[in-house]
Amino acid sequence: MALDRERIQKDGVKLLEEFSRMLGNVPESKETHYVVDMKNITRADGPAVMQEGFREKLKRNAPHWDENHVVAEKGN
Repeated sequence: MALDRERIQKDGVKLLEEFSRMLGNVPESKETHYVVDMKNITRADGPAVMQEGFREKLKRNAPHWDENHVVAEKGN
């Protein structure tokens, strides 16, 4: 068991070092590339406008609704 653990650790370190060395060959770029076309990724400044039916959709999807508030578990 100890031999396997040592071998796994050595192989892991070797893999990370090789990956780091390969990343060193990637040229730096100030550009951002996306896998999919993203159109209209920014929105115009202005006041927020609630879409019609939003509150009803929110009520249907909320885990629990109490006096116009969503009740949910607190996240970490």
